[in-house]
Amino acid sequence: MSRTRSLLVALAVWCGVVAVGATLVWVVIARAGAGVLPEATPQAAVTGSLPVPHAPSGPGLHTRSGAVLSPRTSPHTSAPAAPATHATLASSPTASPTSAAPPPPPPAPAAQRRSWSGSAGHVIAECDGSVGRLVSAYPNANFRYQIMARGPVEVRVRFLHLGDDDGITVTARCVSGAPQFSTTGHEPGD
Repeated sequence: MSRTRSLLVALAVWCGVVAVGATLVWVVIARAGAGVLPEATPQAAVTGSLPVPHAPSGPGLHTRSGAVLSPRTSPHTSAPAAPATHATLASSPTASPTSAAPPPPPPAPAAQRRSWSGSAGHVIAECDGSVGRLVSAYPNANFRYQIMARGPVEVRVRFLHLGDDDGITVTARCVSGAPQFSTTGHEPGD
């Protein structure tokens, strides 16, 4: 019987230690988390409305447009009617309660990127509207290149065959927001 009693005492002590430990952990977490979330602001006295963040509290709620929301009052007294279920909108002289926020501007068109490839090398150009820029240019084997213009009006790269003065010039201009390539000169094998 003494073994059963010892086992029950050990079980009771273990439960007590777990309960005290859990309570201490809960208190520590609650105190640490108290500063993490902002305290809840009270709901407005008007049914269905939410409080305006960072607005002064008082008899009326101030909106971003400068309008003041206040509970509807009885015509014979200055106290709010019981219970407040509607709101009246009293606007400041500069605010217009009927004006809506302007619609957001349409998204800007994405820049268009195109490439040109030939036996002399490769050119990649990009247009953002009518503004062009050279993204990259690199020659193929046995060619060298010279960047003549990086934009914004045009991109121009000249490829020269090693040992020759002959080559090809690749030009890109923005047409309808996308690079359009043209060449002058000739590539070997043309």
